[in-house]
Amino acid sequence: MADTALVFLLDAHLPFIRHPDAPGCVEESRLFNAISYTYLPLLRACTSLETEGVPFKLAMAFSPSLCEMLADPLLQTRYLESLDRSIDFGLAELERHADDEAVRELIKVHLDHIQLNRRDFNDIYERNILPKFDYFATRGHLEILATTATSCYLPLFVDIPETINAQIETGLIIYRKYFTSVPTGFWLPAMAWCPGLDEIIKSYGFQYTFVEAHGFLFADPPPPAGVFAPSTCGNGLVVFARDRLATTELTSPQTGCAFKPEYLDMDRDVGFELDEGMLAPLYDVRLGRRVTGFRYHARGTGGAPCEETYGIARAHQAVAEDASAFIERRVENLSRASALLEGAPVTTVCAFPAEFFGQTWYEGISWLETVFRSIAQRSDISFALPSARAPTAPEGGVVNPFCSSWFDNGYADDVLNSSNDWMYPYIRMATMRMIDLAERFPDDTGLKERALDMAARELLLGQTMDWFLMMNETDQGEYARRRFEESVRAFTVVYESLGSNFISTEWLTKTEKIDNLFPEINYRMFSRKK
Repeated sequence: MADTALVFLLDAHLPFIRHPDAPGCVEESRLFNAISYTYLPLLRACTSLETEGVPFKLAMAFSPSLCEMLADPLLQTRYLESLDRSIDFGLAELERHADDEAVRELIKVHLDHIQLNRRDFNDIYERNILPKFDYFATRGHLEILATTATSCYLPLFVDIPETINAQIETGLIIYRKYFTSVPTGFWLPAMAWCPGLDEIIKSYGFQYTFVEAHGFLFADPPPPAGVFAPSTCGNGLVVFARDRLATTELTSPQTGCAFKPEYLDMDRDVGFELDEGMLAPLYDVRLGRRVTGFRYHARGTGGAPCEETYGIARAHQAVAEDASAFIERRVENLSRASALLEGAPVTTVCAFPAEFFGQTWYEGISWLETVFRSIAQRSDISFALPSARAPTAPEGGVVNPFCSSWFDNGYADDVLNSSNDWMYPYIRMATMRMIDLAERFPDDTGLKERALDMAARELLLGQTMDWFLMMNETDQGEYARRRFEESVRAFTVVYESLGSNFISTEWLTKTEKIDNLFPEINYRMFSRKK
């Protein structure tokens, strides 16, 4: 029987957004939505599978910035407060729809979901969900990959290896802070690859990484197995290629099953429809409208807003059908690939942003659990962790992946274009200055060391591609600009203060309390390798 396997990988990332002096900001709700609709439902699915003895394998890359937010007591408290307000709002919605029994049933489902989230988050996980993910990793169900400290588009800094070193080393520090396993794989943010990264990644002892499909298909020469088997770089680093076609079967807005008419319309949220007075108990509309989680319509067809009430039974049936069809296509494609490769082991890699499951696609976690349960009953395909498939890379032959990323255009257009190119001279200048500071002050302690660590922290925050991507969006560009400029400005304050030999303790303490991530950071990581 052919050795066929499916690798599922989720990129769990959010930009670091924390505003102690501005409760209720709309940007902070991104974390709360991720917890409510992706991470808590995923943990419930994993718990259910383990309890019933259903084998499952899943790879995840938790960005250090997300880990720091999930473990932050302030954000944990604010999340609970948002759940309490949502429960009260849901009760008010029941009264508002007293004459519409179909909508009332949906509101009850949403309320049950919120109350379950509150119980799980506060009572079961004691406000920190990371230890439960670590538990599943220790049980062999989950493989947690290391990644950069912030979501940095590495190819744009490949000529400054000190930056990539600092990103990786800080990421490893935070990984060890929250997870007990030793990471064997490395997640490239946005799967952004260019020549030279293999040497840096391998130097930290990582065994494998991932690239987009055309990174293999345009390689010179392309791997004989294409995207259906990992390949090896000249230094021994194993590289998997994502099966883009398999992934877009779910994610394509035009043809992806996540956008079928039976599923919940995630764009029809009452937070964007009700007037300010009705939303006042939930949040201050003046701070920006946001997702409430109360949605009542199916997606429908034709692109126009659908007035049909969401049918839970129809959606559940569609989940089962779509899961079965997805598996059958994977079995067919893998079987054909195995035959063409004379029985060699074959693998399909499906990698997604974690937020796709639960936030873009409300039924996504249910679909994923259904796929796990279905494959567990089959003998012609299995789920696998990437570390288990890395040894299946064929011997002989070397792959040199082509420059690539998982963005729709396949390259760097999203992070380097006319809307954000003004940012690069500032961040690259700050990067070179940070390297200079690390060289000039290699052994400093006390207040000066605190300031240097703060400079390194703000530089890493400024390097995250999130601000560059948000500049492409009209409703997020102003916030992204402000956050980027704040980080560059804070770095510059430290740089100039060290030049004048005076550092404001008051300013430093205040900035440390606001951007409190990576307290273990060591600015010396920006030093040039001797």
